[in-house]
Amino acid sequence: MLATGSNSFTSYRLSIRLGADGFSFSVLNGLDGSVVQTDRFPVSKQDAAADVLRQALQKPYLMDYRFQSTELVVEGSATIVPLEHFNKSDMLAFYRLCFPSQQASVADMQYQILSSLEAVMIFCLDGDILRIVQECYPDVKVCCADAEQLERFAAQQEKRPAPEDVEQRDIYVHFDEQRFFIAVFRRGKLQYAASQDASNDNDRTFLLLGIWKALELHPQKDALHLEGATKELKKTLAEYLLNID
Repeated sequence: MLATGSNSFTSYRLSIRLGADGFSFSVLNGLDGSVVQTDRFPVSKQDAAADVLRQALQKPYLMDYRFQSTELVVEGSATIVPLEHFNKSDMLAFYRLCFPSQQASVADMQYQILSSLEAVMIFCLDGDILRIVQECYPDVKVCCADAEQLERFAAQQEKRPAPEDVEQRDIYVHFDEQRFFIAVFRRGKLQYAASQDASNDNDRTFLLLGIWKALELHPQKDALHLEGATKELKKTLAEYLLNID
């Protein structure tokens, strides 16, 4: 059944977030984006994600709101390509090249254009999941969590004063429970962006330092900006990297 909401004059947005362990719903105020209500729907190995989502979308409280827009935010493996080299017909091949262990089909492929960065984020979404959401919210906007994170990092980079050393790079890292996202900027331009699965500080340290070495980042000059890092992780990284905030 199509969700239309109440007759209230207050507008709201619905954000549905899809992660590896389930879904979350967030009802947001349409004016200031503040959170009005949240709900969490875990998905275990014994559950079918599509069934859990279908039941969740029938929650009576969803009918109490008039949603001016609905978004489906996908967490998971994503990769980025320059806008000038992007071709829809190449998405699946490129995704499989980056994530050979991931199961994906042409119908599952999604992309999000990041105009300000002249780049495109390629990611995967189960077609059944999208169809179930569209049954209730036909105009749902599909977004990539990494794309949102990257745009936020880019906005922070724009506000940051230019370093004295024009060759200095800024490295932004956001840590979640199961993964982290990293973006590297130089002279305000994006050089690298990727997500990595890592659920403990040992893996985070190993992977982050591995990226640092592969990109030939400078352990003293280049600046590392951390979000969501534990005190222990910051302490460990400080043994190898000097410029951390």
